[in-house]
Amino acid sequence: MPRILLLTANHEDYLSDGLFHGLRTLLGADAVDYPKAEYLYDTVTPAALGRVRGGGFTLYGLLPDLSVDRDHLLPRALDGEFDLVVFGDIWRTFGLWAEWGPQLHAAGVAMAVVDGSDRVEPYPYAGVWWRRRCWWLLPRAHNRAPYFKREITPLSRWFASYLMLPPALGRTLGLRPISFSIPAEKILDSPPAKDKDFPRHVVDAELAARVDGQEQHAFETESDYRADLQRSRFGITTKREGWDALRHYEIAANGAVPCFRGLERKPTTCAPFGLDSSNCIAYRDADELLARIGALDEQQYRALQAGALAWARASSTVVRARELLDACGVPMPMPAPAPIDEGP
Repeated sequence: MPRILLLTANHEDYLSDGLFHGLRTLLGADAVDYPKAEYLYDTVTPAALGRVRGGGFTLYGLLPDLSVDRDHLLPRALDGEFDLVVFGDIWRTFGLWAEWGPQLHAAGVAMAVVDGSDRVEPYPYAGVWWRRRCWWLLPRAHNRAPYFKREITPLSRWFASYLMLPPALGRTLGLRPISFSIPAEKILDSPPAKDKDFPRHVVDAELAARVDGQEQHAFETESDYRADLQRSRFGITTKREGWDALRHYEIAANGAVPCFRGLERKPTTCAPFGLDSSNCIAYRDADELLARIGALDEQQYRALQAGALAWARASSTVVRARELLDACGVPMPMPAPAPIDEGP
């Protein structure tokens, strides 16, 4: 079984937190987080969970708190104890990268860098690093490790060339696309019964005014939030700070059909991936969405709903963790075959 070390930012990051949930689910104590991400575990205190953006819904407070040795991790990693060292949330862990990355690279240790920022700029090609002269020579990541980023647009190439070249000619840095994920235990096994069209929380202001929805967060508890989505035929989502959002996955995982305002504007290199007419309704304004919903028959709705659930299952944290390991060339042992029932 491979051993994986994921360096956390001591701050929630939906991308790296989802990856670690999947890695720990796959590997148990062979997946090590450092510093320990307290908010991911079932031992998290209400005070700690309350500091997590979004109320700690969906990803947090789920993992069993296994006994894990986190002592002297850098020397152990340099000695080859881990098959892969992952730098999660590089915008916040770049200090650890500057200290550890060159040493691990020189020692031949496999690494990966994860960029879950809503920003299109890759590390360290953004103003936050340009404004301090002492950071101009920070060790680059793209030439030392696979660099996984969820918000990749033509502007990413522009920033990577220090704004000196137009996006079409800018540097790509070999950025690899990646997207959010959702724990399998939060994905329904089958479609639930529905008794209304829309949930209380409608993030599209124009549509909210038309369907008596609430644009701001409407729920104090995750169970109420999920129950409301499960009663609703459709869930509304849109681009927030970035194109990818946990809300897309939450809607689909709870048996509602995602309705995504402005999806046609999303760059193809930018997460989420796989949302299309088989599992989602893309729309430009409230009139278009209401007309499209009104034209759906029950068979068409059921097909969209089944497609959405299938998309959610293909976006589980375990699936995403396996994709990362595969992309980094870390082999996973095949599960043992089921015993053959030879009968009496």
